[in-house]
Amino acid sequence: MTTTQDPPGESLTGDDIIAVGEQVLLRRKRVGDAPADYAWRRDEALARYDAARPITQLYEDFLRNFREELVNPHPFRRTFAVETPDGHHIGNVMYYNIDLARHETELGVTIGDPDYWGYGFGTEAVRLLVDYVFSTTSLTRIYLHTLDWNVRAQRAFHSAGFRDTGRSRRGSHRFHRMEIDCPPASAG
Repeated sequence: MTTTQDPPGESLTGDDIIAVGEQVLLRRKRVGDAPADYAWRRDEALARYDAARPITQLYEDFLRNFREELVNPHPFRRTFAVETPDGHHIGNVMYYNIDLARHETELGVTIGDPDYWGYGFGTEAVRLLVDYVFSTTSLTRIYLHTLDWNVRAQRAFHSAGFRDTGRSRRGSHRFHRMEIDCPPASAG
């Protein structure tokens, strides 16, 4: 499948796509994602959902780091683009803090384009990533932290199969911890 919005030389191949749903597909990151990622990381409203501050670095520095991460990915983090079937990059999903000894990882999702909020795009992206992690790695538990006031995200994660497992605090922020376990292998 190729998309209509790919820069020259960056059309999708079957190897780029890791999961396909009804509303979104997950694909490997590429340099053409940098402008949107940079804009989303600089956005104050989006940073608030991550209990973070917007980045302030220059685009040239961001792009240099972005390219380096594509060439030499961090061993304990994997990030994928969330894209609509018509080729619109609307966000990212990632699993990070990979702990092979405990067989667990943390999940993060950002739907950076607010035109796609509230329609299930993030929930589907999370479901696709969970299925991908459980089917391609030895990890058996995925957890996440969502701000206590972000009820919409909590509902979306619950809809994707996560259960609430407690509360935590980081600085002045309070979080719900949610997790999902790999289903046992089907007897057959």
